[in-house]
Amino acid sequence: MSILLKQKKDKVLYLTLNRPENRNALNSELINELIIAFNEAEVDNEVNVVVLRGSGDKAFCAGADLKELKNSIDEGIDKVRKYFDLYANLIKTVSKFSKVSISGVRGYALAGGCGLAVSCDITLADGTAKFGIPEINIGMWGMIISAPILKNVIPKKAWELFLTGKIVDADYANSIGLVTKVVNDLDKEIQDLANEIANKNINTIKLAKQVFWGTLNMNYFDAIDYLKEMSSILAFQSKNNIENFLASKSK
Repeated sequence: MSILLKQKKDKVLYLTLNRPENRNALNSELINELIIAFNEAEVDNEVNVVVLRGSGDKAFCAGADLKELKNSIDEGIDKVRKYFDLYANLIKTVSKFSKVSISGVRGYALAGGCGLAVSCDITLADGTAKFGIPEINIGMWGMIISAPILKNVIPKKAWELFLTGKIVDADYANSIGLVTKVVNDLDKEIQDLANEIANKNINTIKLAKQVFWGTLNMNYFDAIDYLKEMSSILAFQSKNNIENFLASKSK
């Protein structure tokens, strides 16, 4: 049985982590498959949106496969580096994905699984979702995931999660920016949102995504100058859309 299920429908690629017996923990094989799937979606003209989910009801993803990590530690520091290089590559791949990514969280999203969920552009969660960064409880620290989490979460709230390792519910996660929205029917909400976005102009979205995240750490006035240029490029690219809109208003 495949550890990563794939289904493509209406310009949406659904990826399902399929290790429910291990709470969809990230071993090297699954991480590799995710990286390959995102890279393939990047150049697939039939994919505008990637949806990331976990199989089963217990967890979206419980983070690193600790058995594999322990075996890596036993083999030496170079083996450990290889595992974290791979995970870091996954987070970078998801973060650099030029189209739209949506994660849907049911059950636990912990440690590296929390970081993976938050790395997506949009993170939806249902009422069963639980989020946490519990590495501190085994003397570890969520090093790599601090990058995507601090891009989304209020710093003092993030610091508390890292320091305490506590598990929080979906409503609290929503209040501090870990998730975009808490929903009742996760599957329906994901499908409706993915389909809505997939029908938008993908070239506009790709440019807008580059601009949106690219300006976060810019100097305020540098950002305005950068956005001025991007506005000019986008307007030029959208000539036909503007003409069609004006024509429809004149009828």
